[in-house]
Amino acid sequence: MEMMLGKKQIQVIFLFKFKMGHKAVETTRNISNTFGPGTANECTVQWWFKKFHKGDKSLEDEEHRGRPSQVDNDQLRAITKADPLTTTGEVAEKLSIDRSMVIWHLKQIGKVKKLYKCVPYELSENQKNCHFEVSSSLILCNNNHFSIGL
Repeated sequence: MEMMLGKKQIQVIFLFKFKMGHKAVETTRNISNTFGPGTANECTVQWWFKKFHKGDKSLEDEEHRGRPSQVDNDQLRAITKADPLTTTGEVAEKLSIDRSMVIWHLKQIGKVKKLYKCVPYELSENQKNCHFEVSSSLILCNNNHFSIGL
């Protein structure tokens, strides 16, 4: 269930979790699991928790903190095409963004993480034909293996 939350609503959740004694990492994970990847950034949650810890419980946000996340989907496509086995953590490090943002942008470009690889949601015709050829040759090889009595 993904839903869009406003900035103030998310900040109220930060304050609530802080008052409940939760850690920033746990808060980030819970919010992302509940409201979708990218809803909360761990660095942002840590910033708010530090602010609350210093005694400032106001939900007024300071202007111009952090840098906006700029992800070039073409660059992300190139990285995953060059090395499909690259992890989301490695991609996040290369692009200097949070891993949850990588996952969110992978979904935007039609990729999903399967077996630690970034792969297209659906196979192309070329990929389907290649899979068929390999499967057929394995079946033929297996049939020949048993027919000669090995």
